[in-house]
Amino acid sequence: MRDKIRMKTIEKQELKTSFIEVMGDYPINRVLDFLIENDHNEWNLLEIVEQTNIGYSTLKKLIPKLLDKGVIITERQIGKSKLYRMNKKSEVVKNIYKLYSAINNIEMERVINS
Repeated sequence: MRDKIRMKTIEKQELKTSFIEVMGDYPINRVLDFLIENDHNEWNLLEIVEQTNIGYSTLKKLIPKLLDKGVIITERQIGKSKLYRMNKKSEVVKNIYKLYSAINNIEMERVINS
């Protein structure tokens, strides 16, 4: 199942989502975009790196900031590997989801009307 998700995600990254187009192609936006689009699972660092095409060291710097702000949570740990996901209980994350949805809706309307 994860292989199918990975293929979809890789295809999306090559095409760039509306969120990335509007907010900019920055590592933080790639991580947020990936975790929002795939919020039904939890992900370890290497999986996030593979799916977002950002550097491991860059992600290692971003993760503590996202954890501190309550944007992501550590869902569980398998051995030394921690698994992360969006913190849907956070007011900040709820607003990020609203922004994400609004961007997608506006871009979809733009494409339909052009």
